[in-house]
Amino acid sequence: MAKSKPSVARSYLLVHKANAAKINKITSVLTEFQMACKTVQAQQMRVFVQDGEKFWNRRGLQPFQTRLSERYKRSVQNQVVMGLSSWLELSKTAIRSIIAKSSLPSEVKADLWWLNRSGAHYAKEATLPAWEYLPNGTRLATPERRAAPQETLDLLRAIMKHVRKHQVNVPKLWQSRTMMLDGTVAQVERSKTTEHDLWVRVSTLEKGSPVWVPLKTNRFFNEAAGELSNFAQVSILDDNSIKVRLVKKSVPAPAKTDGIDISLDWGLRSTFATDFGDQLGRSLYPWLRQIDKQLTSLTSELQRKRIPLKSNGRYQRFQQRIRDYVKNEINRIINRLLRIYDIKSITVESLDFRNGGLSRRMNRILSRAGRAAIQSKLASIAETRGVTTHKVNPAYTSQQCSGCGYTAKNNRNNLHFKCRFCGKRLNADTSGSRTIAMRRSHGHVDLYVSRQAILQRLDGEFENRWGLSFSDVKEAHCRTKERRGKTLRPTTDGLACAPSAQQTGLMDELP
Repeated sequence: MAKSKPSVARSYLLVHKANAAKINKITSVLTEFQMACKTVQAQQMRVFVQDGEKFWNRRGLQPFQTRLSERYKRSVQNQVVMGLSSWLELSKTAIRSIIAKSSLPSEVKADLWWLNRSGAHYAKEATLPAWEYLPNGTRLATPERRAAPQETLDLLRAIMKHVRKHQVNVPKLWQSRTMMLDGTVAQVERSKTTEHDLWVRVSTLEKGSPVWVPLKTNRFFNEAAGELSNFAQVSILDDNSIKVRLVKKSVPAPAKTDGIDISLDWGLRSTFATDFGDQLGRSLYPWLRQIDKQLTSLTSELQRKRIPLKSNGRYQRFQQRIRDYVKNEINRIINRLLRIYDIKSITVESLDFRNGGLSRRMNRILSRAGRAAIQSKLASIAETRGVTTHKVNPAYTSQQCSGCGYTAKNNRNNLHFKCRFCGKRLNADTSGSRTIAMRRSHGHVDLYVSRQAILQRLDGEFENRWGLSFSDVKEAHCRTKERRGKTLRPTTDGLACAPSAQQTGLMDELP
């Protein structure tokens, strides 16, 4: 039986021992590399938009002025195609959400969904399956094909234009200071001496004059599973120092079939709350609030002096410090969870990283850093440990009671959750994580459903379960407030509005 090919690639930062002369030769490549990235990206986007063709790293390059060798130009194209492909997948996700939340007819939605998945965003013509509907309403794609209506193709193009402008901007890959060098321009070799562990041979702008960069490995790199790849990531920092990362490729771990399912909710005070009641990472927000004061002060100073934030090295280093801290904290917490529990799957929502007490600028940094760190870590443990990830719609998870299902804004008061129907009390973050777990267990993922549709479904389920509508419970609360002139208090029977409900006859309607 043929051996399966490695499909998981992970990079590891190693300490290099290159002298100043070698570093200068490597950094001199960056400017040419960035200019080539800009030209190649323009060529790939032109073919994608004008001809409707997909990104392809083997497409012939149109001639352009550069000091890079043909091998370097191929490395540039590989990096550009990889970056644009990632952008396209993010755009597809955003488009799926827009289609699902639209009021278009179901068949038009199905056509758009199919074309979006096929990458036909700028196709001049495309084919679609003929849909077959079962008696229960399930839609199936038949082998028969039909031409996609021109108005559907135009609509998909308009949606992509909106996404490009407002949601997922096309990345400016030429601004990256990282060069991803494949084996044609960067060869990795084992050292034959004990002074260094590895060497990377990097081609330069001078033909026949490569530089050899000595590297020192570490325990984490040595113990990591996988085969060492003939590939190097070289990052040039603002001070013209370099960082070198090597890549190991391995076969992904099979999905775990034993263990427990756990749900995570991004907390208001703790970093994560689990449905078991764990409150993990309590030190993150105090640190962020302290750093936020320094960030606000620095931002005000630069704006007062009319210094652009993006061009200020101190401000950029400050942001990087925040991102690194958040990433390390998230990795530490998830690693700790894996040590405590035998986890086979993790359920999360589309996390909202906004937190009370932090500035808008800090919330934006935290959102970007936190979302990227969590996605990277969850992808990592899926590849290396077989822990799968499930996502649910985040709408109203903080307001829905995980016990009775009653959903109301006043159920949650900052860190405290108290159901206004059944009287259930617990930590608000724990309540959110239990609601996430409940939705997954009931099969209510609903990733691309609008908030309004989610609320209608939650109210419908509550009414079917208890025989009461949301308006009935709200009216009972209002009548009780009018009579008592104070906030409802739970009683021993667990119903927040029990006295009023008994008097109005609502209790008799409960199953």
